[in-house]
Amino acid sequence: MNLKNKVVLVTGASSGIGQAIAIEFAKAESVVLINYRKNKKGAQETLKEVEKHSSGGIFQADLSIEEQVSKMYASISKEYKNIDILVNNAGDAGPGEIDDMEMWDYQWKNTFLSCVITASEFLKMSKPKELRKIINISSVYGLFNSADTNFMQYSAAKAAMNSFTVSIAKKLGPDVLVNAIAPGYTWTPAWEEISKKDEEQCKNETIIKRYIEPEEIAEVVLMLGRSDAMTGAIVVVDGGLTLK
Repeated sequence: MNLKNKVVLVTGASSGIGQAIAIEFAKAESVVLINYRKNKKGAQETLKEVEKHSSGGIFQADLSIEEQVSKMYASISKEYKNIDILVNNAGDAGPGEIDDMEMWDYQWKNTFLSCVITASEFLKMSKPKELRKIINISSVYGLFNSADTNFMQYSAAKAAMNSFTVSIAKKLGPDVLVNAIAPGYTWTPAWEEISKKDEEQCKNETIIKRYIEPEEIAEVVLMLGRSDAMTGAIVVVDGGLTLK
């Protein structure tokens, strides 16, 4: 797929990986639609960078709430006839014990169901005769035998996302190609408050001995955006973390 002039919706694009993905698509001359939940300032900063290369817009919605997602797509449809690529990036990690039912509920809705709701609305809006793509941003914690005991709810939600990716890739092909990326330790604002000791420990758990940059994840997203030969894949980008 030639990404020039393709309309791309990136969820959770106000910072971190989502922001990097939005900017990289703009550099490829795509039209970039930026979703955010709370961080409007960050979304505006993303749009400012996007507009250095292409065009785009900002759309607010809590993606775990179906009514807000429907409203967001209705707003988008007033300006754009179609969305060619959906990047499901929104979601955040949080620790929780087995009996932390509040965290189970939060992660199920915020990390997994938000992906399902957003994909469902995307499929309703898009033209069925044109090739479309869904790219889900998962995590190595969602891989078999890689779940984190401190982040069990988040791990389970990402595992569900991986299964969902494969299921809908089988169901929707060849008209819609669906893939996921499973990043490892990627340096985003969420990591900025950890101690130097923990930071070094995480680095040493990888083979590359460093954190992945958000732009490096974005490069792989663009690869999936361009490739028409891949669907149902969970692409691991973890600096060798799972090998150790």
